[in-house]
Amino acid sequence: MKYGIVGPSEGEVAKFVAALENKKERVVSNIKVYQGTYKNLDISVAISGICKVNASIAAMVLVREERCDALVVCGVSGGIDPMLKIGDTVICSRVAYHDVAPNILVDDPPYMGSPWFESDADLVTAAEEALGDSINGYKIYTGKAVTGEAFVADEGRQEIIDGFDPLCTDMETAAVAHVAYMNKIPFVAFRSITDTAEKSGMENFHENYLASSATAQECLMAFLERVSE
Repeated sequence: MKYGIVGPSEGEVAKFVAALENKKERVVSNIKVYQGTYKNLDISVAISGICKVNASIAAMVLVREERCDALVVCGVSGGIDPMLKIGDTVICSRVAYHDVAPNILVDDPPYMGSPWFESDADLVTAAEEALGDSINGYKIYTGKAVTGEAFVADEGRQEIIDGFDPLCTDMETAAVAHVAYMNKIPFVAFRSITDTAEKSGMENFHENYLASSATAQECLMAFLERVSE
């Protein structure tokens, strides 16, 4: 199986890209793509840029141009559930758009059974087995995540909780899951926390971005090592 990794920014996948063997680089549709191997797995990494459309383009590049068989998101996110602390990681079991009316994808094409995109159960299990309860002292959780076109600090937080009750929120994951759903390929995501309700805002995001990105990548690498066995 060839894995396609979507990183919203260079910093969210740089450590992993550095670990690739037989590395090559190209640009497709203005998306930078790294090709290589990791633990004898064929890998392509796409740097999507922030937001849903960019993530969708990157995911389609991985599916159509790179011929990837599974999609994985690696990056950071904002914590919504108060149990999450900065540095903790969420294995996303299902994801939805928090800024799209829930009936849109149900009543109209692609006529989904619910507004939630389900992660692949086998990939989630492999991730849980690879990571256990913690990594480098940070806790690992499995649960719901949501995606929207804005950074969530305080405004809109309660509305997201009331509507979706997710562990975390970001700006790309559901878009990649959407592409995986439409192409009938497996998907999973790792999101490490940069900011919380207690420590919210862009200042906390920037302060914790590099450390949380490193944690997300360690989760990704442990997962890939597990599925390579």
